[in-house]
Amino acid sequence: MKQLFISWLPFTRRSASMQPYFGYELEFISFAFKNRFFRPLEYLLKGWKTLMLFLHQHPQVIWAQLPPTPILYLAYLYKVLFNRQVILIADCHNATFRPPWIKLPGIVALLNRCHFVLVHNNWVEKQVLELGVNQERLYVLETRPALIDCNKVSCHSNFPHPWIMSPCSFNRDEPIDMILAAARLVPEITFVLTGNANRAQGIHDLSQKPANVHLVGFLPKTEFDSLLCTTDAVLGLTTLDGIQLSVANEAVGAGKPMVISNTNLLKTLFYQGAIYVDSLDPQSIAQGCQDALAKKDELTKKVIQLQEARNQRWLTQASQLDKILTQ
Repeated sequence: MKQLFISWLPFTRRSASMQPYFGYELEFISFAFKNRFFRPLEYLLKGWKTLMLFLHQHPQVIWAQLPPTPILYLAYLYKVLFNRQVILIADCHNATFRPPWIKLPGIVALLNRCHFVLVHNNWVEKQVLELGVNQERLYVLETRPALIDCNKVSCHSNFPHPWIMSPCSFNRDEPIDMILAAARLVPEITFVLTGNANRAQGIHDLSQKPANVHLVGFLPKTEFDSLLCTTDAVLGLTTLDGIQLSVANEAVGAGKPMVISNTNLLKTLFYQGAIYVDSLDPQSIAQGCQDALAKKDELTKKVIQLQEARNQRWLTQASQLDKILTQ
C-alpha cells in the first residue's frame, strides 16, 4: 500500500525509527516563522502543502503526527472529498490531549473517525478514554529505541569530558531553570542543550545561564547523532506525569546512560540504565548527573540490555498493528 506520514516538524525520531518497519514515505513540513504572531499563516501554508501532497501522491494510508491537530482536519477533508477508502492513522504525542490542541472544535469526533489512534503508553490510553475516544480506535504503540549505530556515526565534539547532552524543546513542562541551577552546582560538568532556544521566549529565562551550559540550537540529524554518540550521558526532564521523553528513547538507541525524571511512567519504561531525579530540585539533578558519570560503564551495559528488550517489545506491538492494517 502507498503510505504517507505527515509531520509539521523539522524532525521526529519516533517517525523516523518506525519508517523502516512500516515502509511509509515520511514528509517533514518544517518551515516556521520566528514570530508566533504569524502562526495562523504558517499553518495555512503548511496545510496547503499537505493537501497538495495528498492530491499528488494519492496515498492509501495517511499517518498524521499530532499535534498540531489541524493536520487531522486536512486528512479527513481529503478522505471525504477525494478518497473515502483511505485509512487514517493518528499518531498522537501526549500534547494532543492537552489544551490548546484537544480544545479545537470536533477533534475528538475526528479521532473517532480514524482507523487507528496511536498512543505511546498505557498511562495516556486511560487519559484518552476519559476524553471520549472509542476503545476500538485506540492502539498502544510505544516509541521504538532510536535506530542509531554509533559505530557508523562520525563522532566528534568540541566539548571537554565529562559533558552531558540535554535535548530540549523548551516547552513549559521542561524545567530549564532547574537545569541551569543544577549546572551552577557542578561547574566541572559541561551541559550541552540542543533545540531551538527561540521557543523559550516568554517561557524560560536563558539570560543568566552559567558558563558551563552551551546552547547549540536545533541541529541537523547528522550533527545531533554525532553529539549523542559522543556524550557521556543524556539528561531528560519533565514536570508532567505521562510524558515518555523522546530523548530517553534516543539515549537507549545510542546506548547512553540516562539522567531522567523520577515519574512512575519513566521508571516503568526505562527501568534500568538510568539515574532518576526530582525535576524540581537542582541538587537532585546535579547529584544525579554526578552519579551517572561515576557509574557510566555499569549504566551503559544496562542501557544496551534495555535497548534489546524494548526493541523486541516494540516489534511485537508493531507486528500486531501491521497485521490489522494489511488485512
